[in-house]
Amino acid sequence: MKKLLLLITLCSLSLVSLAQSNRCAQALAQAEQAFEQGRLIYILDEQQNSQFFECLKNGNFTKEEEIRAHKLLTKAYVFSDNEERAEEKLIDLLIADKEHQLSPEDPAELHFLYSKFRTEPIIRLAFKFGFNKTFVSQIQNFNTFQNGSKFYNENGSGGLGIGQSFELLAERHISKGIEVGLGAQMRFATYEIDGQMIPENLTYLAKNRSTMLRIPLLVRYNYGYDDLDDEGQRKKFIPYVFLGGSYDLTLDAKYIDTSRTGGTAFTLTDANNSLTDFDQVAKSNVSIFGGLGFKYRIGRALVDFFTVELRYDNSLFNYIDPENRWNNDDVRFGIGHVEDDLTINTITFSVGYTRSFYIPRKRKEYR
Repeated sequence: MKKLLLLITLCSLSLVSLAQSNRCAQALAQAEQAFEQGRLIYILDEQQNSQFFECLKNGNFTKEEEIRAHKLLTKAYVFSDNEERAEEKLIDLLIADKEHQLSPEDPAELHFLYSKFRTEPIIRLAFKFGFNKTFVSQIQNFNTFQNGSKFYNENGSGGLGIGQSFELLAERHISKGIEVGLGAQMRFATYEIDGQMIPENLTYLAKNRSTMLRIPLLVRYNYGYDDLDDEGQRKKFIPYVFLGGSYDLTLDAKYIDTSRTGGTAFTLTDANNSLTDFDQVAKSNVSIFGGLGFKYRIGRALVDFFTVELRYDNSLFNYIDPENRWNNDDVRFGIGHVEDDLTINTITFSVGYTRSFYIPRKRKEYR
């Protein structure tokens, strides 16, 4: 019996909701027809047009109907020469549809009013997570023995040089698809050294991992940012290219795995595996980078983005501090490794999410 009553209640609520939806759709259609007939007083009179205003206030319109309703009121106030109320209703329209695009069929007066307002986001926040592959570029080689040699990321036993990165950017659209971004990135980069002091008789493996806090600044060009599709909506798929630079702070650098073949057995202890503790790495560096990717509009309003990106970072200066390369005797004599002068460069594949934030307001020149 209880189940039957619950079913009847749900059906009743569904029928009431459907009836309300039909009444709201009909009220909107009547108001739009009144506008075509020039009956502006009827549209703006909350007593005569009570069903329309009730649906708008109570949120009974669908999203598409709500946008049409706000746009209708904006036009009605424009043609009633009530500029203040027209601006208020335009702001309501831009809140409901954050990047609303006017059509060529919209009246010139509405286009003029629209041009007075900022419709682009005030800021975007982009979060990205990626995997990077490290490429070491040797500037100058140093060895324990004169005939020694080193090979980077060539051993294959965990030596692929795969790390991770997390990035948060604040982005601002400037004009015509051009954006600038500033933020912070945590990058964990690894590389493996295959050292041969005496080939085939005395060799070692050492894996280095660095943790860097990076401050990237970039300029991005979004191709077709303002282009519309066949339905008059902004295109969802947006390819882009970008260039930038980064100030890099080395928070930590250490050997996370070492082994030696030949000679006396030696194990590198946790207390002696850190390059930062012995000041063997540069505390800061500068990188330049560039890449390409694409954004895909997501969300109900299509103003947020899913991103996929490929990026190359090139460090400009020595990762190693030349004055202190010999500081760690356990590494120098126990493992038999001496730090080369080198730069750490990476290729990063990342995915991310970009959120847009808006505050519809008048442009300065019209305030």
